[in-house]
Amino acid sequence: MLLVGSDEPLYIPVTQEPVPKTEDQLEDDAEVLLKLGPDSELRTQMMSASLLSDAEAFKAANPTAQLEDFIRWYSPRDWIEDEPIDEQDPFGRRGHLSPRMLIPGNTWRTVWDSARPVPARRQKRLFDDTKEAEKVLHFLESRTIGQIAQHTMATLFHVALLTVRQAATPDRGAIPRYGETIDKLTTTCCRLSRENWSTGSSSSSGGGGGGGPSTRVNSQTKYELLLGELMQLECCVEQVRSLRLKLFETDESLPVEAAAGESTDEKLIESLLLGNESELLDGAGSEIAAKMLAMFAEAKRAANQQGSAGTPSEQPGTAGAGNVSLPDPVEKQFTLRLCGNTVSKGPGTPQFLRAILMPQEFRLCGAFSRNTTFY
Repeated sequence: MLLVGSDEPLYIPVTQEPVPKTEDQLEDDAEVLLKLGPDSELRTQMMSASLLSDAEAFKAANPTAQLEDFIRWYSPRDWIEDEPIDEQDPFGRRGHLSPRMLIPGNTWRTVWDSARPVPARRQKRLFDDTKEAEKVLHFLESRTIGQIAQHTMATLFHVALLTVRQAATPDRGAIPRYGETIDKLTTTCCRLSRENWSTGSSSSSGGGGGGGPSTRVNSQTKYELLLGELMQLECCVEQVRSLRLKLFETDESLPVEAAAGESTDEKLIESLLLGNESELLDGAGSEIAAKMLAMFAEAKRAANQQGSAGTPSEQPGTAGAGNVSLPDPVEKQFTLRLCGNTVSKGPGTPQFLRAILMPQEFRLCGAFSRNTTFY
């Protein structure tokens, strides 16, 4: 590209990097600009600080340049080339500025007229790292211990989630709804970290006014709920380890194929934690069934000891070591089945009657047939 007013080449200047800002700083800037209004000089200076720096660097690199040259490089959409294009001038110099650039007293013209030819290395820094570091130190010095703890809350919860996730990884196949729970906790942590930072910082820096306390209470309540979910997951992990140790005499992590959900042990543990009906592979006479009976006996013995501790009149030997009776069932089923030979299928008939007894429910169901052809 060549300059519009001469045949000199257009040199692209070295400019300063954009100012990095956090989310709360962007929100604060937007709030300040909204309060200043569209006709404020301070608003214009805040919005055109980077523009002024780039204009000064462009002038230093191109001393004979005009506003049109700067616009062609900085905002090409605001440079409209004339039609048809002159073949003798293939550099796109024949054209005009867009209507918004021709408005009298517009910001671009004002900034260009006030800009001096100063290279970027000699300009005032747009981002003063020393000043920003001092702001951070002053911010920490002016906070209370509680406010600092509130700002570190998000980081602590992320670390806690990663710790629980790392501890649960070897046993993830036996933890009910493990993947769904981890995804939910991760999403909640991310959302609360942004919400707490954007609202908590503004409320605390404003001296506690403007609705800050209610925001802090809301954030605290949400973190308490998240803490309860983390505690439930951690408790579930310990329950899986305890059941594995008591039933299978091992506390080691399973191989890769077992971790993928192919282990019968993991399916049994998951079924026990969900509270569903669990079917033992080898039936009631298996070694695992004996261990479960011992667990019930131990729990019943502990309950009897706690009960006898409060009633001195009871004899201390009421809970015998050999008592391995199961607790009261939550449901009883009685089935009456008519046995006999069928015409075409051999022994067995569809005739049966089943009674289901529960503490607050009683049901009867059956199947009967008078078909003499097949039965």
